[in-house]
Amino acid sequence: KAAIVLIGSVSANQRSNGDHVTDPTRCVPTGDITIFEIAEFKGQLQAAIDLGQGVAIDLAQAGTLDISALQTLIAACEAGPMELMNVPKRVAGQLACLGWVLPKGCKVAYVD
Repeated sequence: KAAIVLIGSVSANQRSNGDHVTDPTRCVPTGDITIFEIAEFKGQLQAAIDLGQGVAIDLAQAGTLDISALQTLIAACEAGPMELMNVPKRVAGQLACLGWVLPKGCKVAYVD
């Protein structure tokens, strides 16, 4: 079962300047994110986005990401300032196969 942990709380210092996320709400999904877990993941991710302070998603502890997870990440990046951290090369390859182009305001850090 996947879970998403929100790290940090919203403070007056958290903001977005349009080019990058400053003091974002950090989300750390753990476990697989597939069609079976996507509703919970999407709901928790939407709650973080709704805070309006930008979101950093750290994929270091995520397991398998299926197409529903990839589509959710793409939509989240389109929604506003976003950082994708510790993105495995296999996920980068999957995103490239989908023809994803990094939108303005989204920052990605890849790992091997």
